[in-house]
Amino acid sequence: MIFHQETPIQLRFNDLDSFGHVNNTTIQEYFDLGRIFYFRKVFGEPIDWDNFQAIVASIKTDFMAPVFLNDQLVVKTKITKIGNKSIQLSQQLAEGEKVIKATCDSVMVGFNPKTQSSIEISDKWRKQIKALETDLEE
Repeated sequence: MIFHQETPIQLRFNDLDSFGHVNNTTIQEYFDLGRIFYFRKVFGEPIDWDNFQAIVASIKTDFMAPVFLNDQLVVKTKITKIGNKSIQLSQQLAEGEKVIKATCDSVMVGFNPKTQSSIEISDKWRKQIKALETDLEE
């Protein structure tokens, strides 16, 4: 899988739990950051959260190895599929090119924040995502 967006992660001392590794809930925050920077890259501008037209509906995270304070990490993010009302994302929390610490597969659904209802993924979004993700499934 080719990822076109990588977000460096700055680990903080307070990310650690009593075992000396990063807590699993904090790792989910890293994946959230990856999604934010992914959409910034897709749209070429900071996100207007008051009008952002998608929300996370499902998340599945697998943890492969513990994360420690001195690890040099990146979150790799890509959209793998666009449906009528949903987008599937795949992410990896990686140290270097070979060590994958965790993976996350999520689904975001089209959402109108003003009406609080589901919507179709817009043609504008499809076009901008396809410009980055040339191997996209539909």
